Amino acid sequence: MTSPFRSSRRDRRVSCPARSLLVGFFSLVLLLGGVSEAPAQIGPMGQTFEFDGGETIFSQNSQYFFAMLGDFLPFPSRGNSSQTPIDVGTAPLQSPSLHVFVVASYFAYETPGIGGLAVNAYNGLTPAIGLRYPLSDGFVEGDAGVALANAYGTGQPVETVGGVYLQGEYYRSLGIGALDLFSNYLGYIDYVYVQGRWLAPVRSLKTLVFFLGPELIGQGNNSYNAEQGGVVAGLSLPALHSYLTLDGGLLRSSVSSGWGGYQGFSWYVSY
Repeated sequence: MTSPFRSSRRDRRVSCPARSLLVGFFSLVLLLGGVSEAPAQIGPMGQTFEFDGGETIFSQNSQYFFAMLGDFLPFPSRGNSSQTPIDVGTAPLQSPSLHVFVVASYFAYETPGIGGLAVNAYNGLTPAIGLRYPLSDGFVEGDAGVALANAYGTGQPVETVGGVYLQGEYYRSLGIGALDLFSNYLGYIDYVYVQGRWLAPVRSLKTLVFFLGPELIGQGNNSYNAEQGGVVAGLSLPALHSYLTLDGGLLRSSVSSGWGGYQGFSWYVSY
């Protein structure tokens, strides 16, 4: 999300908790990453823990920061499932699993208002639960939860808002790479996010695997929308049980008639 993002003083105050949370998250990632010989599943019930965090910044005055903690609880398997052959940043599950997770986030965007653009910002917390079902060459997942947030708007008092949260993902090997389709819905602002990526391994070293591919993103509600297209690069780090994703490209939104840009990153870890 090519010009520097402009942020008001109020924006910076609101985003500090989310940024502090991300700092703590990455410190935890580094600590866990030092145990390079940890097994893939370490929970008392054979579950797989996951940690994720990152950001996306738009040149047309929008930003998103998040940190996620989750747990996959497997159902009994009859032995016919197989692990996903292409690793592009998700937990390597081998049987149907209950997915329990919570996301802490900060999201801000601008809309036309009286006398100029108005800032809409949300400090959110979203607990959710769902099911991931492995396929022979991928998986499908559906989740539902409750989205809660403190809402900040230009000229408006702070209020607590809530709504339903829905999320879905379809991941499958396709050719030499893998296709990843992801979407979610944030009920308290009727916000829809849809993302499609295709990533293929382009270089393999002893402890690293590099991935590269295109992505398309559409998002918005009845007061804001944006379309994005760009390139995503991935770096698999098996010794740290983690995956780093970098993406960027062109963006066009309802805030401006011209083109802008976006950039983002995320760091995913599963044990």
